[in-house]
Amino acid sequence: MSLTIQTKKESKCKKYKFCIYHHELSLADLDVYILQIMFDETKLNQLFQPNSTLNIDDRINQLRRFIETKFINREKDVTVQEIEKAISENENNSYYSFFAEALLARLNIDWIDDKLITGVILVDDTIKTVSTGADVCMYSDENLVLGEAKFYNNLGGGLDSIITDKSFESKLESFINKLSKQKNSFFLKNIDGIINKKTQDEIKALPLIFTGFVLHTKSIKNNYDTHYEKVDAININNFEKHYQAHLYHLPIESKEELIFKAQKKALDLIIELEKLIK
Repeated sequence: MSLTIQTKKESKCKKYKFCIYHHELSLADLDVYILQIMFDETKLNQLFQPNSTLNIDDRINQLRRFIETKFINREKDVTVQEIEKAISENENNSYYSFFAEALLARLNIDWIDDKLITGVILVDDTIKTVSTGADVCMYSDENLVLGEAKFYNNLGGGLDSIITDKSFESKLESFINKLSKQKNSFFLKNIDGIINKKTQDEIKALPLIFTGFVLHTKSIKNNYDTHYEKVDAININNFEKHYQAHLYHLPIESKEELIFKAQKKALDLIIELEKLIK
């Protein structure tokens, strides 16, 4: 099982694209595929501790990021009804954001650069954080990736939060301005705390790729042509020729159903792992 990327609309200026993660899977099989790539031991470890050997405790802690906080340390006692109640009452909005961000990071590794690691960008010797506010920041020796990820019941709502309110444009422009003005060193700090120093020229030479991603419930008509036109609304100042901005979306059967399956699978995996350390 796999996804492919199909370009649905290129902006008139040729700088930006709107793509869909295309597949021939049933929607039930798509949920299975998403959870496979999310919870695969090696792939999940690359997101959270790329330079460290995975042990059972690490694996459990990584999986616990995908369950409700109140389920931690009582995984085997959590009922289906409790999971359904937490989802129906929308008790943890940040969970949806985290899930979309983690999936986007995973897809970036699969589709852009398999050497990408998650991290943050720091500026000058004071190690001051660059305030891009991006949901996802990743880098390798060949690429720098910033991303916005949204998990909505419909594509329009997710796009509005990425495009219409101009938030990602302002974040990118802020980042580009800092690149042009900052004369001291930049630091790329990965999730393990390892810092790589880069000069201004080295950072500016890296291809910058912006990935805006909406994971959403499939519409009844399954036609998104009017949404694809919104790619022409993007207008980023000082956008270099070697920079790219791609919008992606992935329709699923149900936002709530996928989250239920994710939490249930994470709980089941944790329960099995805990048996190994007792």
